[in-house]
Amino acid sequence: MPTVRHMKAKLALMGEGGVGKTSLIRRFVLNEYQDTYLHTVGTRVSKVELTVPHGADTEVQMDMSIFDIMGQRGFKDLVRETYYHGSQALMGVCDLTRKDSLYALNEWIPSALEIAGDVPVYLVVNKKDLEERRAITEDEIRHVAEPFAAPIVYTSARTGTFVEDAFNALAIEIVDRAFRQDAARAVERGLRDKVLVLLDKRGSIGLKKNQFFEILRGVNFDDLQSELARLEGEGLLTLLWHGTSDFTAVITPRGTAATKRASAWEEE
Repeated sequence: MPTVRHMKAKLALMGEGGVGKTSLIRRFVLNEYQDTYLHTVGTRVSKVELTVPHGADTEVQMDMSIFDIMGQRGFKDLVRETYYHGSQALMGVCDLTRKDSLYALNEWIPSALEIAGDVPVYLVVNKKDLEERRAITEDEIRHVAEPFAAPIVYTSARTGTFVEDAFNALAIEIVDRAFRQDAARAVERGLRDKVLVLLDKRGSIGLKKNQFFEILRGVNFDDLQSELARLEGEGLLTLLWHGTSDFTAVITPRGTAATKRASAWEEE
């Protein structure tokens, strides 16, 4: 049986009105297409549950929220703080038949990255089914994508071509980044965070004094005792003493919350 992890993710789409953002989401979430212009007023949020494999023995159950924004520039500036905040990935969408929609991404994407930070960006060229009306070249598309290291995906919301591929690729990217960030944090963690992470995994059972030294090899007793005292003073753990020299450390709800804030993963 694979190890199952859980996480929530936010994906924000951006681009000019009429490029097919809403239709792409509808095709991915519902596998439906509506042959009329779906005008988005304000923002719309769709939710989908995905199973994303990671390596040979891990899979991630992801609750993805997909945010769809009205394509008008003024509205974009009005809501960008709340719309992009907390996004784990961005999808810039343009229309294969409209050159203006491609170059508009030179404004949409940097504006989003200012809020979202260093997150993966995909450039989706929609309406692949209208190849005979193509208005932009591959070189022009690459010129826009390269500054953001954005992979390019040609899709058709009408036929469904490569729509799942685009969204699933971003989901995999989100998971891969979460694992890399988790590993990087583990390397950088000081004794304080190591103690909290260990105790969080043990829950109400806690860890005894000798167990700390079995797991945290090479840790000085005075350093450990000082750190445990600080954490207890902050209300992040409780020390249950057994006599004068032995103890069990148990994490508090406040300590659990502090640990969870540092991780993308959710509890099982």
